[in-house]
Amino acid sequence: MKVIYNSILPPKGFSAMALFGLILARNEFNPLSGKTINHEKIHAAQAKDCGFWIFYYAVYLFQWASVGFKYKKIPFEIEAYKHESEIDYLKKRKKYGWKEYK
Repeated sequence: MKVIYNSILPPKGFSAMALFGLILARNEFNPLSGKTINHEKIHAAQAKDCGFWIFYYAVYLFQWASVGFKYKKIPFEIEAYKHESEIDYLKKRKKYGWKEYK
């Protein structure tokens, strides 16, 4: 995934975000760690599970609302944080792996 550094997205308090197959990262986190890049690649795999990025974002927002707007309780985030340090995780990840964390 291509990394684009900027001062706008993601919002302050976050280092990076996956957006339609790109990684947007805040300038102050240049260069991103391998762990952060892997985290965002896990989100790309989750988006692929959903069929298309726009559906991923719709499911993400629904999950976020259903857990009381608590970011770290979103199943997509739980999976990504749990496995971000496993560089080979995407090779062994099962489709819809995030559903395990509902």
